[in-house]
Amino acid sequence: MNINELHFTTGDITESVDPALLDDFLQSLPSWRVSGVSIATLVRDFKFRNFVDAMAFAEDICSLAEQYNHHPELKITYGNLQVSWWTHTASGITTNDLFMAGQCDQAYANERDTS
Repeated sequence: MNINELHFTTGDITESVDPALLDDFLQSLPSWRVSGVSIATLVRDFKFRNFVDAMAFAEDICSLAEQYNHHPELKITYGNLQVSWWTHTASGITTNDLFMAGQCDQAYANERDTS
């Protein structure tokens, strides 16, 4: 299944994505990995030239998060922004997290095209 086929679902999602389906989606998100011991999270490190560029992209992700009312964990270090998505109500990764990962990838590609 392709990540571009996903749509964001409003409201509480209580079930995480089936592991086999998650594997299929990850084919469309090759830079993302599943992490976590008790709760699975979807994680990617975005690379930048410096801290300021990483911070600026974090602000772009914040705008996306506010638009969809779905918020990631962000970790910013020099030249790196780590983004982690998961859904609290499902205690794991949902289709909304996959959708948001795709939105992040698209924003990053647009960022690279303009720099």
